[in-house]
Amino acid sequence: MKFSVLALDYDGTIARDGRADPAVLESIREARARAPQIVVLLVTGRILSDLRRVLADHGLFDAIVAENGAVLAFPNGRTRVLGRPPPPEFLNELRRLEVRFESGECVLQADASAAAKILDAVRNLELPLMLAFNRGRVMILPQGINKASGLPTALNSGPHRNRHLLGLGRVRSTNSALGLLSILGKRPFAPVAQAPRLERLDRPRQDSSDG
Repeated sequence: MKFSVLALDYDGTIARDGRADPAVLESIREARARAPQIVVLLVTGRILSDLRRVLADHGLFDAIVAENGAVLAFPNGRTRVLGRPPPPEFLNELRRLEVRFESGECVLQADASAAAKILDAVRNLELPLMLAFNRGRVMILPQGINKASGLPTALNSGPHRNRHLLGLGRVRSTNSALGLLSILGKRPFAPVAQAPRLERLDRPRQDSSDG
């Protein structure tokens, strides 16, 4: 099966210690030069402003699914927010509880040690929010927002819809986002634990027997 859409995770996949690996970025450039039909998407839990700070070459991607699926960003500077940000009273409650947090376009991010206080605030205010944990951090998102919901929207936002998708990322992240995508979008996908040589992604690949 030939893949023409490549979805990449950021931390632990193309980035080490928070910074994109120059060798990986160069491989992406070479792959796109050899196979211009390949569409490259970046899927990450990072807040968009934070990602732009650590990833200078974000124009390398045809679309970025940021903030765990809550925000889409495109090379022309256009962004699309897929959920509503938390209300001001929730932010005020977190400040009252002395919870330090970062605000994105749609989500909040804090140290995972503050999860109990954050959950109490969500319960007390009866808000439709959920908590997602990632490497010592906790994200506060609208219910129903995740990578698996943001990725199909990104795929349907351009000429790359209905193409075969190859997803590269950590197993847990890939299984949750791309595995659900195969059900929601009915698109073929291939989760893999380790990235193959990107310059060969334009060539047909055999389906894995591992599922």
